[in-house]
Amino acid sequence: MEDVLDIITYLLDHLDDEDDESLERHLRAVGFPDDDIQRALDWMAGFAGDDQDPANRPALRAYHPLELQRLSVGSRGRLHELERLGVITPAVRERIIDRLLALDLEDTDLPTLDWITFMVLANESGPEALWVDALLGNDGQRLLH
Repeated sequence: MEDVLDIITYLLDHLDDEDDESLERHLRAVGFPDDDIQRALDWMAGFAGDDQDPANRPALRAYHPLELQRLSVGSRGRLHELERLGVITPAVRERIIDRLLALDLEDTDLPTLDWITFMVLANESGPEALWVDALLGNDGQRLLH
C-alpha cells in the first residue's frame, strides 16, 4: 500500500486538475505500476460526492471492531481531540475514517492520520478547509501537538 501513498503524494505535488485518463497515462510514463495507479485513483475518487448533513451535530462515535484494529488508540484520540477543538465536524471525522480504512493499512500511525486529515480538509468546501494551513507546515511536518 506504500506505493499507493507514493502515487497520491506524487499527484498532489506534480499534477493539476486532469481527467483520470490523462493521469493514468502520466503515471504510467513516470513508471508507477498499473494496479497501484488504479488503487490510488479509486482512493482519490472517494472524496467525491459525499454531501454532508448541514446540521452536523456532535455525536458520540462507537468504533467497529475492524476500526479498532486498524485505528490506533492515538489515532482515535487525535480524531476526538480535533473534533472537540472544532477543527473537524462529525461528518469530516467520518470522511477521515473512511479514507484511512480505504488505504487498507494494518495500523494507522499519527503521521498517516495527520496526512489523511490534511487531504480530507483540503477537499472540503466548508470552514474546515481553513484549518489546512494550521495542520501542516511548508515542509509537510505537523504543527499541532
